[in-house]
Amino acid sequence: MMKITHKQVKEWLFLLPFFLYEDMVLSAIMLVLGFALLKYEKIDHAISELEWREYLFFIYMFHMMFGERDFAYVGFEPLFITEIVIFALAVSYARDLLKIRKTLFVYYLVVLIGLAFAFLYFPANQLDAIRDSFMLVYAIWVPIVYHVFRSEKHYDLFFVLLKLFIVLKAVSYFYEAVLILAGMRSLSFEGFRFGVGYIVPSLIVITIFLPLKYIDFKYKLVALVMIPAVFTMFHRSLFVGITLAILLMFAIGSNLTRRKIVTYGMISLTLMIAFLFYYNSVVDVNLFQILETKTSLEEGNINYRFLSWQHVLDKFYEHYILGFGVGRPLFFSQYNIFYSTVEMTYFQIRDLEGNAQPHNSYLNMLARFGVLLFPILMYAILKPLKKIPEFLNIKRKGGDHAYSKFLFLMAFLIIMYVWAFFNVVLEGPHHSFHFWLATGMILSFGRAGNFSKKYVRIRKTTPGS
Repeated sequence: MMKITHKQVKEWLFLLPFFLYEDMVLSAIMLVLGFALLKYEKIDHAISELEWREYLFFIYMFHMMFGERDFAYVGFEPLFITEIVIFALAVSYARDLLKIRKTLFVYYLVVLIGLAFAFLYFPANQLDAIRDSFMLVYAIWVPIVYHVFRSEKHYDLFFVLLKLFIVLKAVSYFYEAVLILAGMRSLSFEGFRFGVGYIVPSLIVITIFLPLKYIDFKYKLVALVMIPAVFTMFHRSLFVGITLAILLMFAIGSNLTRRKIVTYGMISLTLMIAFLFYYNSVVDVNLFQILETKTSLEEGNINYRFLSWQHVLDKFYEHYILGFGVGRPLFFSQYNIFYSTVEMTYFQIRDLEGNAQPHNSYLNMLARFGVLLFPILMYAILKPLKKIPEFLNIKRKGGDHAYSKFLFLMAFLIIMYVWAFFNVVLEGPHHSFHFWLATGMILSFGRAGNFSKKYVRIRKTTPGS
C-alpha cells in the first residue's frame, strides 16, 4: 500500500487551487503536469522546506500571479481570499512586523493613513469607506514580503517557479488556442484569455532577455513561442510596460544582457509578424483591424480614460488640500455617459454594470487624499528606484546572475508602474499584490544575501586617494 507523505501533500495542495478559478479539464492537466515539473526540477524540495507561513505565502503568491482577478475573488463577498491571507500572515508574523525597520517606516505610515481614513469615513459610508481605504492598507504587503524574502533561498524559489509559470501558461494558451480553432471559443476584441492573467505573461517575456541561470534554453524557447499569445491580449499598457522595462534593462544592464535583448528582440519581432499573417488567415477575426482600432485615440477605452481622468481632476480641484475622502465614487459612468454627482454605493453601481474607477491609481490617490498626503504616498511608491544607483556599482566576478535577478525585479516594478497609470491597480487585491510584491522584493534584495561575498562593490576613487 502506497504511503502518502507530508511532502507529497504539500506538493498537491500547492497546485489544487487551479480548480478554484480555471476550467476543470485545464486544471486537471495543469495539476498533473505541474506535479511532474515540481519533481523534475526538484522544486518539491524547496517547497517541502517551507514552514507553514512561508508555504501559505508562496501558494497564495503563485496562484495570485497565475490567476490574478479570477483567483483574487475566490471567497464570499466582501471577504475574499486576500483578506484572509493578509490577516493570517500579519497575525502570525506580528512579533517580526512590529520591529519596524527604517526602510519600511513609510509603508507602515501609508497603512496607518488608510486605516485613519477608513475610521473617519466609516460612519457615513460604511463598507465603501473600507473598500476605498484598502488602496493604502494593501501596502502592508511590503513588510510581509520584506520579511518572507529574508534569505536568498526564498528568491531562488521565486525564480525557479518561473519555470512552472512558463510551462503552465504555455499549456493554458495552447488549450485556449485549440478551443478557438475548434470553434468552441472565439478570440474577442478584449484579447486572448482575457481576465486570466496579464502580469505573469509580461514577466515571461522579460525572462527571454536576461541571462538567468534558472531559465535555460528550453524554457526560453517555450517563452518565445508564447510571445504571439501575449501579443494577442491586445493590451496597450502591457506593451508599453514591457517596452519600458526592456529599455531600462538595456540602459543599466551588462553587455551580455544588451546582446540578448538585441538577439531575442529580433527573433520575437519575426515571430510576431509571422503569427499575425498566419493566424489572420485561419481564424475568422481580422487581427489587423483590431490592432488599428486599438491604436486609435478614438477607441472607447482610451476615450473613457481621458474623460474619467478629467472628472477625477475636477474633484481634486474642489478638495485639493485634504482630498475628496474615501467611501464615495468620484464619478459614475454608464453607456458612455458620465455623472459627476453620485448617490449610489459601489455595489449598486456594479449591479447596474456601471463603472466608477478612473483607471489611474495615482490620480485616484491624489484626488482622495489631497496634496498634503500625496507626496508621502508617492515616496513609498518610488522608494525602490533608489536601489538602482546602489546596485549599479555592484559587479560579480565571472557572471551576471545576481544582477540579472535585480534587473528582472526592476523590470517587474516598471511594468507595475505603467500598469497602475492606465488601470485599476492599487485599489484591488490582485494587482496591488503584484505592485507591492515587486517593491518588497527589491527593498529586501541586498540584505537577503543575493550579492554574496563573491560580489565586489566598485567604488569611484580619486587619483592619489
